[in-house]
Amino acid sequence: MAAVQTRRKRKLGQFLNALRKRAGKTEVDYHALTRKTQSTLSRMENGYISPSWTELGALLGLYGATDAERREAEALWEDAKQDGTRLVYAAAYTPEARTYARQEADATEVRTIEMIVIPGLLQTPAYAAAIRLAGQRFMDSSVSVEQVAAALANRQRRLPGLRLHAVIDEAALHRVVGGRQVMREQLSHLLDTGKRDNVVIQVIPFEAGAHGTMSGGGATALRFDDSDPSAVYLEYAGGGKWVDNPADVQKYLLHFEEMVNEVALSPKDSASLIRKTATALKDT
Repeated sequence: MAAVQTRRKRKLGQFLNALRKRAGKTEVDYHALTRKTQSTLSRMENGYISPSWTELGALLGLYGATDAERREAEALWEDAKQDGTRLVYAAAYTPEARTYARQEADATEVRTIEMIVIPGLLQTPAYAAAIRLAGQRFMDSSVSVEQVAAALANRQRRLPGLRLHAVIDEAALHRVVGGRQVMREQLSHLLDTGKRDNVVIQVIPFEAGAHGTMSGGGATALRFDDSDPSAVYLEYAGGGKWVDNPADVQKYLLHFEEMVNEVALSPKDSASLIRKTATALKDT
């Protein structure tokens, strides 16, 4: 399989490239250390491949990296090697989830589609706790509900400075997570948050019928202000997977636009449906 350029590998490559140039090292020095070609160095620094752990250590030594720079490079290397192909328990604290949280913190816009659950950035603490309790089979029992809540709260603190566009299937509005009171509070929170200028919430009505991502879990696209391309993250019970192939990323971005413009209700009509669903919970 041909090497694929990814944002995480490119971040590591850019970091190593900066260290190399600062140290005044050339492709000749790289070859003398690793016996690898200039082409290999170029592919590594441009994010197509990653060095091995042993090679990373050797390069950091060659480049005269400080202790802080070593820690940063090692964290970038850990991020770059996550391929998301293995089902891992403790979804909130898997390497994939930590990588996602770091990438989300760098993003300027989050576009997400959820089929059966309210997106994490829009969840209330009680709703999130109920989700955590229900999925405990896939969670690390050593991680408390309080720790998970704190991690979620930390993510949500960025919401005022983030552009968020959430598309939520109507099924997520009707699923009574945590009891009627918890769900009423969650729907009320959606209405309040949806009033912010930087937040757009749209609902896919039942009447829309079948649509592209309904057979899977959540899909989230991150957009960055720098030259980095958008990245897509697919979440599932116990873990997640990055979609790094540019062609596949583009499919998800086009699908999101299709859902927003052709399938989902307008933000105004979505708010009306959310309000109606919350009222029904009060009346019964």
